[in-house]
Amino acid sequence: MARRNPLNDDVMIAVDPHKASNTAAVLDPVSKSVIESARFANTADGYAQLTAFAARWGQRRWAVEGCHGAGRSLAQRLVIDGEAVLDVPAKLAARVRVYSRGHGRKTDKDDAVSIGLAALDGAGVLSVTCDDALEPAAAV
Repeated sequence: MARRNPLNDDVMIAVDPHKASNTAAVLDPVSKSVIESARFANTADGYAQLTAFAARWGQRRWAVEGCHGAGRSLAQRLVIDGEAVLDVPAKLAARVRVYSRGHGRKTDKDDAVSIGLAALDGAGVLSVTCDDALEPAAAV
C-alpha cells in the first residue's frame, strides 16, 4: 500500500486561538491523525508565518475555535484572504477533548486537535463568512 503524501492531500488546520498566540494542528481528515503542529504569535508577523506554514498544503480547510470571541480576528483575516473557515464552539471542542483517548488533557496542542476533530465531525459547526463591519472601506 502506498504511503500518503500529506503535503499533497486535503487537510484540516485547526487553531486554538489566544490573546498572545495561535496554536495550529494539521489533521489528516481521513485518519484523523495529527500531521504537524506549531505555535505562532498573534501578531501581523505571526499571521504571515501561520499562512506560510499552511501554504504547504494545497487543499486545506480551517477550523477556528470561538469565531465570535477569541478567534474572531484570525477567522476574519483568513476569510478575507479567501480561506474556508469553520467556527467550532468552545463547548463542542471541550466535549471532544473530554471523550478523547488522552482523558481530557488540557494543552494548547490538545485543544487544537480537539477543535479539528469537532470540525471533521461537522455537528454544530458553521462556516464563517466575512463580517462587513470588519472589511476595510472601499476607496472613493
